[in-house]
Parts: sequence; structure tokens; C-alpha cells
Amino acid sequence: MEMMDKVQDYFGRNMNLRTKLLLLFLGMTLLPLSLQGVVNYLHFSQTIDRKTEQFTIDMVRQINTNLNRLLKDFERLSLLPLYDQMVLGILGKYNAPMGSGTWARSDDYLKMKLYTSGQAYDRPEIRGIHLISNSGILFSNLDSLAVNPVWDSRQDDWFAELNGSDGEWRLLPPHDPSYYTGSHEEPYISVAREIRDPGTLQRLGYILIDIRLEAFGQLLSNLNFEQNASLMIVDGKQRLLFERTSAGGLSAYDQLLTHGQLQGYAGNQKVVLDGKSYLYVQHHSSYSGLSVISLTPIAVIQKESGEMLTFTFGFAVLCMAAVAVLAVLLPYRITRPLIRLKHNMIRVEQGDFSQRVAHFSNDEFGQISRGFNRMMEEINRLFNEVFLLGIQEREAELSALQSQINPHFIYNTLESINMMAVRQKHAEVSDMVTALGKLLRYTIDKVDRRVPLQEELAFVQSYVRIQQVRYDGKLEVIYDIDEAITECLIPKLILQPLVENAVYHGIEGQAGGGVIWVSALKFDDELLLIIVRDNGKGMAQVEIDELNESIARQPSNEALRCHAGDRLGLNNIAQRLRLMYGEGGSLSVDGSPGQGLAVTISIQFQPKGE
Repeated sequence: MEMMDKVQDYFGRNMNLRTKLLLLFLGMTLLPLSLQGVVNYLHFSQTIDRKTEQFTIDMVRQINTNLNRLLKDFERLSLLPLYDQMVLGILGKYNAPMGSGTWARSDDYLKMKLYTSGQAYDRPEIRGIHLISNSGILFSNLDSLAVNPVWDSRQDDWFAELNGSDGEWRLLPPHDPSYYTGSHEEPYISVAREIRDPGTLQRLGYILIDIRLEAFGQLLSNLNFEQNASLMIVDGKQRLLFERTSAGGLSAYDQLLTHGQLQGYAGNQKVVLDGKSYLYVQHHSSYSGLSVISLTPIAVIQKESGEMLTFTFGFAVLCMAAVAVLAVLLPYRITRPLIRLKHNMIRVEQGDFSQRVAHFSNDEFGQISRGFNRMMEEINRLFNEVFLLGIQEREAELSALQSQINPHFIYNTLESINMMAVRQKHAEVSDMVTALGKLLRYTIDKVDRRVPLQEELAFVQSYVRIQQVRYDGKLEVIYDIDEAITECLIPKLILQPLVENAVYHGIEGQAGGGVIWVSALKFDDELLLIIVRDNGKGMAQVEIDELNESIARQPSNEALRCHAGDRLGLNNIAQRLRLMYGEGGSLSVDGSPGQGLAVTISIQFQPKGE
């Protein structure tokens, strides 16, 4: 039980929703279908086997019934001479002991031939009808050349079965009568009877009705009996009268005799002969004393069940394939909105608050998607408000600081220091004081968010002048500015951080100093490109890719707290550009080790006064 709980806990926690739905769908469809298929097959196969067995039993009974009908007809035919005085009279003429007969009168032959021919007319199953006197005179419907006119019955053992029959009919098993003159006569089954005088009950002779074996075959041909089954007809002494075996099969009668089971079986049961299973069906006729026995291989009985199994299995495979396809498609259709929503949420976790669900339905997933879009719009609005509030707070602090310090006092003091440096002929000190004054004036006096490009460049030049003194003239800055765009507006304090980064992270530490290029140009009448490039140490491509990825990522709350006070960082500059220009503002970095870096700012071109 504990193991099952662990397995369920593992699958419950480590499987995604699509896999769970897939397994659930497969379990709820394939399991019932499989169980239903197995139950239906077992029930159907058992029903088919039962009906096939019952059909075989009914068929054997029907064969015995038809056989009784045929034999009753022959029995009736054997009784007819007892009601014909002409026949009785002719037989009475030749009532000498058996073997003493010679020849009968020709007119007696003729009369008896006419009588027997009439009885055998249109009866192809009858080979011949023979009336035999006690002395052995044989009258037949056949041509005189086909049978002997005189026959001694004592030379055929099979004829002895009529002794003691007391006028009852007898069915003689297959035998070869010696009264036929032909040398290739086939065995016949005979219906025989002693003919007795109705008045005195004295025996006058015998009647033999020879029946072709084909009569039994025709009897079976009219019935839809299984072709692979074996059928036999035996008499009360278990002698074989007729047998029909499957094509190429062994004699079922011989098999039963070999195993000594011909008399051991009774009724209907399953038997095993030579390692094979058979359905044994036997039906005994109280009228004729004959038993019809059928041996049907169990494999034949179960043939339809096997075909049903093949069909069921093939159909089940098709159904399972169709169910598997549906099981893959339906969970995919169901979970696709959730997966799309999950991917959007992952991007939101990475700081991209611009994610929206573009397509959604009218179901619960559509409601969740609409709620997600509204939540993202609210988060984005709140984020921008917080970011703007942070900037406004910093500007308020700057204004407060400006109001606390008397700017004119600072400017006058710096001017006095500058005059002293001039009188003492300290030109470098004078330059640095002048540059510092310009820096302070630009940062304190100007609280506008956008300034003309030339003012921002003047601020950068003042900063560069101080750094050139510091680096003893080893720092060179080259300006490439289009005169037509010097009055365009750009964000305040956006170039100096880039130049400062180039100085401290690119050129500082190089023995020969370095060069910084500041370029600005108008592109496609809509964009303003500002490029700050140096020939410093540069960065590896992996680091540049990580830096660009960090710059392009939307800031999270944690990132906002980290960069809120960092006015010199590239991330802060990029966020300011996005805040002010939206998608129209961007910052990117390019370069290579030993070749310096190039920072490119792309913003919307905004002429002064707009």
C-alpha cells in the first residue's frame, strides 16, 4: 500500500497536465473497450462452440431419422411379396432343400422378373431385388447374365444371419454376394427377410434387397454436415456399415477400434485420439438398431471462434489506434491554451510585462486568458507608475537639494578660485574649475527631462576636460555630430554615463590612454542614432551577449530596486529610453576583446520645440 502511495505521489507531482490527461483518456477508453472486447469474445466463442456442438448433435439425430425413413421404405418393400399370391405360388413350386434346385420354368422367371422390376423401378439406390426359393432358384430384376439363376446360399457366411429370424427383416452389413456374375462387384448392404406362407407360416424362400453404399452418401449430401468431420454408421454388433472421413483423414472407425473405445463411449462427449481432441456424438436408433457416430475435431468447431478472435483483435487494434490518436489530439487541444499561458507567464517572470494572450476561446480557458491579459495590463500600468514615481522622487530630491544650497554662492566661489588660478597662472586649475562649474550649473539649474543635443554635448565636454587633466592628456575624445541635428531633443544625462563607462571600463589602465568617439546622426528621417565608441579593452562575445540580454529584459521589482539609484548603469539608461519612447527607444552594445566597445542608442527624432 505504501509503495502504491509513493507511485501515485510520484506520478502526481512529476507528470504534466497533458500527460495526465492522456493517461486518463487512455485508461477510460482502452480499459473498458478491452474488457468489453474480451468479455464479448468469450461469450461469443462459448455460444458459437455450444451452438456448433448442438448443431452436430441435431445433425446426427437427423441423419438417423432419415436413415430410419429409408430403411422403413425397404422394410415395406420386403413385406410386399407376402401379399402377392403369384409370388408365393411360384416360390412354393421350388420348395426343395437348399442346393437341390436346377432350373425354373421360363414363364416363372418372366413373371418374377416383371414383379421385381416393378418394385425396383426408379430406385437407383437399389442394385437388385432378389427372390430366392428354398431350393436356391434365384429370381431377380437384373438381367440373367448379371446373376446366377441358381445359387446356394450356404457358400456365403453373411446369409446365415437370416437363420432364426422368424420372418423379421434383417439389415446385413456390407458384403460381396456370390450370385453376381461380375468380377468387380462392390460391397452392398442388404435388407433381407424370410418369406413365409401367411396361412401355414411355412418358409417359402427369401427376399434380398441389395442397396448401394451411395444411398447413404446421398443421404448425407442432402444435409449441411461439416466436411472435416468423420461420420460412421454401425449396427448393433459394432460392425461398420458406412463411413465418411475427411479428405486425407484416417478412418475414424479404425481409430476407435485401435483405442478400443468403440463401445466405451456413449452419448456426447469430448475424446482424445492420437493427441487430437474430438467431439464424439452418437445416436442409436431403437428401430433399426443402428448407431450414427460423428467425430468432429474441436479445432473445426472452434474455427469460427478463431476467426472471430482474429477479427476482434484486428478491430480492437484499429479502435486502439483511433483512440490513441484522439487521446493525443484531445489533451493537446485542451491543454494548448494552458501551455501558451504558461509560456507567457514564464516570460513575465523574466521581466517582460508586455506578454498577452492573442487567441482565446469562450470557455473557462478563455476566461483565464482574458483575466491574464487584464492582470498584465494592470501590472504594466502599476510598474510604469512605480518607475515614474521613482524618477519623480529623485527629481524632487534634486530640487530639494537645489533649494537648500545657494547655487549663486557656489558659482561665485568657483569664480573666485578661477580668478586666483589665473593670477597665479595655473591654467589647468582654471580649466578644471571652469569645467566643474559648468557641470554643476548643468545638473543643478537644468531640471528638464529633455535637452537639446548640443547642451548635452557641452556637458560631456566639461566632464571630458576634467578627465583629460586627470589622465595627463592621454584621453582623446573625437566628436562627429551632424550640424542639422544639434538642436534636436534627447534625454538629459544620457551621454555622460556612456562616456564615463568608456573611460573607467575601457581606457583606464592602458599605458597609452585611449580614444573615445561620440557620433550622432539622423537615420531615415525618423530615428536618431547616438554612438559612443572606444578603443579600450573590450569584452568577450559571451559577455556582450549576456549584457545585451540583460538590457533587453523588462525589469522586475527586484531589478527596479537594484537600479533605482544607479544613474550611470546601462540598464537604467535602457529603462529610461523605454519609459520615454516605448518601443521606439533601444540601447545595444557591440565590440570584441582588445578592440573596445560601441554603445548605440536609437530613439525617435524629436526637433526642438515639439
